[in-house]
Amino acid sequence: MAAKQMPNQNTKNRNDYVTNKVLTVFSICLLGVLGLMALNNMLNYSAHWQTALTVVQVLRIVGVIVAAAGALWLVSERKKGKDTRYQIVCGRSVLVLGVVLAVVFSAIGWNPNEAIKACYVALPAFAFYYLIFHSYQPEFFVIAADCGLAAGVVALAMTTFGQSLRYVLLVAAVVVFAVQLVFVQKVKGSKGKLVLGKKKYAFDFSKNAYLMMTLTPVVMAVIAAVGALSGMALPALIAAGVYFFVTAVYYTVKLV
Repeated sequence: MAAKQMPNQNTKNRNDYVTNKVLTVFSICLLGVLGLMALNNMLNYSAHWQTALTVVQVLRIVGVIVAAAGALWLVSERKKGKDTRYQIVCGRSVLVLGVVLAVVFSAIGWNPNEAIKACYVALPAFAFYYLIFHSYQPEFFVIAADCGLAAGVVALAMTTFGQSLRYVLLVAAVVVFAVQLVFVQKVKGSKGKLVLGKKKYAFDFSKNAYLMMTLTPVVMAVIAAVGALSGMALPALIAAGVYFFVTAVYYTVKLV
């Protein structure tokens, strides 16, 4: 009886862990956006400008300290052989949090306005993709990433900064799409298996999944090219959004 219950208990623990982790990431990203909004308001007032810069410097140092503490914690866990698979607060998570804090506030200290605007998009996007990664089929995460990459290229090409780099952005996106196609065909040819160095990965993809992961990067490459190089940026963004919405509905129905 105990042997039969163990897998069910492990599945329950994993499901609870994933749910709590997703909620934690969403909460941190929400608090991050709200905190950056308050910081941005301080930067826009000359009376609080210096205070805001001091806060940025302090939080950057805090990030470095937290990252160092997380690294030491992680090393200690590895030495003691602790199993942290289902722990949200552990050395690895603290290390990641510290690195993110240090990088974000270093960027804000270098260019406050642009960095904060980028974080307004990056934090919600990260939380959204984190949810997809843990809640949906692996192929839908790949599809969603393709849609996001194409939409990101088009959106950046609409800005003054992106206009001067639109060819570079487009080439980079096409390279990513091409690499994806190579890996998809490699996994398909090896019947769902992929070997990277000494690590082996197994995927249980359907024929439809391989089709979608092959079709999507091609479609998104065309959308990115049309949106970045012509005056049809808005229609291209809408096309990417519609494609994502249709596939999201399809894969959501498959989950039920």
